[in-house]
Amino acid sequence: MYRHAGAGWSIRPFVRNDRVPCLRIFRDCLRAFPWRGEWQAFLPALQNAFASARVLVAVEPSAGVIGFLTLNVSTGYVDHLFVQEDWRLCGVGRGLLDVARTEAKQPLTLDVDTQNMPARHAYEKLGWHVMADAKPSRSGTQVRLISP
Repeated sequence: MYRHAGAGWSIRPFVRNDRVPCLRIFRDCLRAFPWRGEWQAFLPALQNAFASARVLVAVEPSAGVIGFLTLNVSTGYVDHLFVQEDWRLCGVGRGLLDVARTEAKQPLTLDVDTQNMPARHAYEKLGWHVMADAKPSRSGTQVRLISP
C-alpha cells in the first residue's frame, strides 16, 4: 500500500492479528496523557472503530506494528492516530495521514486535545489548521483540525 524505503516501515490495512499490538500502542500513548484519565475509559470507542472504520497500520519488519489510524472514509474523520514513542518523528504519522487522505479522497478532520501540544505542533507543520473552536470532551477540551 505504502512503503517508506529509507526508514523500512510500510503501511497496510489492519488484520485481526494487529489488534493486540494496536491496543498496546493505544494504552502506552494514553498513559502519557495524564489529563485524559484512565486509558480503559477510551477502549470502547477504539473497539468500535476497529469494527466499523477503515484501520491502517504502520509496520516495520523487526518491530512489528509501530502505529495505526482509524478513519471514517465517507466523512474523512480520523478517530484515532497513535504512533509508538520510539517511532515518532520518523514520518509514520504523516505516512498514515497521507494514505488516509488518499483513501478518503477529501481533506481529513480530527480532534486533538488542547493540552497535547506536541501533536498540535506536528499537525501545524503538516499544514493542518483549526476548523472549529475548542469543544468540551469527557477529558477536557479539544480542537477540530482540518488537513490541507
